[in-house]
Amino acid sequence: GCIVTIQEVINKFNTTPFLFLGSGITRRYLNLPDWRGLLEHFAREIRGDDFAYSAYENKAKTMDCPVGLMPKIAELIQKDYDDKWFDDESIRTIDTEKIELVKAGVSPFKTEVAAYIERSSSINLSYQDEIEKLSEISEKSIAGVITTNYDTFLEDHFQGFKKYVGQEQLIFSALQGVAEIYKIHGSVEAPDSIIINETDYQKFESKCAYLAAKLMTIFMEYPIVFMGYSISDSNIQNILKSIVSCLTSDQIEKLENRFVFVEFEEGILSEKVT
Repeated sequence: GCIVTIQEVINKFNTTPFLFLGSGITRRYLNLPDWRGLLEHFAREIRGDDFAYSAYENKAKTMDCPVGLMPKIAELIQKDYDDKWFDDESIRTIDTEKIELVKAGVSPFKTEVAAYIERSSSINLSYQDEIEKLSEISEKSIAGVITTNYDTFLEDHFQGFKKYVGQEQLIFSALQGVAEIYKIHGSVEAPDSIIINETDYQKFESKCAYLAAKLMTIFMEYPIVFMGYSISDSNIQNILKSIVSCLTSDQIEKLENRFVFVEFEEGILSEKVT
């Protein structure tokens, strides 16, 4: 598409936008690692070796990966990490509350991922002004947020928003579509809700049509601004595919005009909107 400013795009609509936010947002504002960085940390915990992650990636590449390479790598790391966690007290970092979750059957890997994200989240002070502005505009100028992030940046900074965690909560709740945050891949305060491995993604995909149907009403009503994702992101592509498969060609055309992708490119100061 032609390059336009976000302002021009938003001005076309008579409703405030819904944001669809990915990990680029929390890398920028909370100094958190991307998916690979997160898995590298846990691979190193299993075997303290610079090539630990590469070994898992290498193995995954020889296997069937029905939902992509990264969930397969996460699955392999989770299995070994869980085994080691039960054997080796020295790698445990979680508090008593999360220990109780493990006793109740939650994967140590997921509880430790949640704890690691909570521990590693620190506001990037060079973006303090930006964060404050985001907080201010959230009240009047943002209808709601959908995110695949697990951290709590959004609920910490968006004023008066109600949060829904995971597909189950979303599918079975009466959504208002206003001042709500939909954490579709889970959240740190409920480690079991975190979608990270192959099995999680397969379950997510099997219910994606229900979620898409639920989000449909929102998508038809508001402009949707995607930020913190690359358009090539398989998460986004899968969710959009599920939505598109429920639509008529008229509806698809309407949606195309409502979707705005904002991509930050290294070395380019202005944002690119497509």
